[in-house]
Amino acid sequence: MKKLISGMIGLLAAASLATCAVAEDKPFAGQTLTISTFSFNAELLQKNIYDPFMEATGCELVVDAGRNAERVTKIIESPEDYDVVIIGDMFVKQLMDAGVIDTLDAGNLTNLDALYESARAPMGEDYGPAYTFNRLGIVYDSAFCSVEINSWADLWNPELEGSISVPDMTTTSGPLFYYATAAAFGLEPGTDDEAIFAKLAELKPNIVKTYTSANDTITMLNQGEISVAVLLDYSYTTAKNANPDYVWVDPQEGSFSGYNMLNVIKGTEVKELAEAFIDFYISYDVQLAEALDGVDSPVRTDVELTQEQAANFTYGEEIVSALRLPDWDLIAEHQADWINRWNAIFSVQ
Repeated sequence: MKKLISGMIGLLAAASLATCAVAEDKPFAGQTLTISTFSFNAELLQKNIYDPFMEATGCELVVDAGRNAERVTKIIESPEDYDVVIIGDMFVKQLMDAGVIDTLDAGNLTNLDALYESARAPMGEDYGPAYTFNRLGIVYDSAFCSVEINSWADLWNPELEGSISVPDMTTTSGPLFYYATAAAFGLEPGTDDEAIFAKLAELKPNIVKTYTSANDTITMLNQGEISVAVLLDYSYTTAKNANPDYVWVDPQEGSFSGYNMLNVIKGTEVKELAEAFIDFYISYDVQLAEALDGVDSPVRTDVELTQEQAANFTYGEEIVSALRLPDWDLIAEHQADWINRWNAIFSVQ
């Protein structure tokens, strides 16, 4: 069986899946894999990942999609209901601390060596890989925003009063924005928290909304309710399609970044299938298809995109090597306190 599984993973990484069409070449036929994942881009994920994987393996995929915090709660309460989780770094850390993330056998991931080194095991060598990078930046509507924005500190400009939406502290990008605030004023998260929150209090008059849904913020931009938003790069791709006047800014203090990762849930009865799915997700064909459809930035070094195809993605050695990564252990240690302090400032909008 091990030889069959190893051979299957190799086939999944190949350019064509046609050789898997014969029933006896499908070692996972009859098995079911339950995935917890994001709710966006469902149709493209079905086309690029789910349908090809089921066709190649003979397995059945059950996809449970939703918001991050809700998914974390469901997995912690009932880990037996899931086999694989697809989620961002802050929430991976929460699941690890809750003891529901399993280790995996990196030897079963034939595509691992093709990834940027930083994407191979962001949470430790025994855990799953990242399948995409994302970086936090500033988006503004050049038709309505009269302020030139080049840095995080520019968000504090009094001329932007009542103009900005930023991510809530409970979201994936909330801690990234906290780090960006610290960088704007030469402060250190975990050490200078009093000063950082004082700066956030100073920013409040400029903020219309602290969001938990990037889609809602894009809608506010489109409707003219705001002219500036702090967004992850893939959200800007969606926004730009709606309005060519939107401008992306990589702030001069640096781009803070996170990862979306693939991990196995502890106790799964189909671990080999779970590892095969993870390996397929980071295969060349999938990474290329997702990039060309504007879904995710590739983490494979061999995926080559034109300048137009890579626009707004966290793509290429120069950008990837310059990313600033937060300390997720520090975030986990201070998160409850940071959320309480954040709510004290922004709970009344």
